[in-house]
Amino acid sequence: MSTDGGHRPPPEPSPPEPEPSGRVPQPGSLTGQPDPLILDQAFDEGSLYALREAVAAHATQAGLAPGRSDDLVIAVHELAANAVRHGAGHGRLRVWKSDQALLCEISDDGIPQPAGTGDATQWRTEPGHGLSLVRQVADQASLHSGPSGTLATISFALDVPGPPFRLDQRHLDGCTVLAVTGPLDLGSVAQLTAAISALLGPAPADPRALADPPGSGLRLVLDLSGLSGWDSSGLAALITAQQRINAAPPARMILVGLPDHLAKHLREADLADRFTLADTPAAAVRTLTPPA
Repeated sequence: MSTDGGHRPPPEPSPPEPEPSGRVPQPGSLTGQPDPLILDQAFDEGSLYALREAVAAHATQAGLAPGRSDDLVIAVHELAANAVRHGAGHGRLRVWKSDQALLCEISDDGIPQPAGTGDATQWRTEPGHGLSLVRQVADQASLHSGPSGTLATISFALDVPGPPFRLDQRHLDGCTVLAVTGPLDLGSVAQLTAAISALLGPAPADPRALADPPGSGLRLVLDLSGLSGWDSSGLAALITAQQRINAAPPARMILVGLPDHLAKHLREADLADRFTLADTPAAAVRTLTPPA
């Protein structure tokens, strides 16, 4: 990942401990050996704003790029709000920094349960809430609920030097290959969006009035083999590009060379089925080109 920020492959985690919602990593298991705590802050409903401000300040100081800092604030807020609304009503955030990542733990104090009634009340994890949203922005996330409360752990990899963002366009057997190098993040998504918009052409005032709308014949191979990192804005740009392609049939787009960590992230966030994938540009072209 470049110094502009974004996801990168997180360190290999320790073997998981069986439990209903994942595992509870100890400080260091996702991030190497951490330094002492850099933030330890209690929160309740009235202090969520102050919590967000503290997280933003520490994320910037730790070296996260603006887009990734925003993602961290979103993740912490979602989990803290769940602790307030669906847990004990208050909780605690602890943050460690290592040379590889920021590790955050968000916990509540649990809601006492009568003996034999099972786990404490769990936070919301359905689509659009809590852990479902957090998994779309964090590199790693886990949630554990038990009689003593709920503990969420998230990991955000820190930036390492890498190539600057660049787009290269070429044609291959009637298809357009757009190769991405570097980070796809808050600072670069506008370039990718503009390039795809130019390929699709201006949207007509009334698409129904044209038998062959601009861009409808586009066969786009988006080569991500040089991608070094991304943030939530980069992921949103890919989703938006696919939506625009879908709105201009028979235009099609295939993602090529998806880095393993991005492919894994799309699967865990239930986003993989929105895209068509191929291993190489040649394989994508064969899929996009009808037999003679």
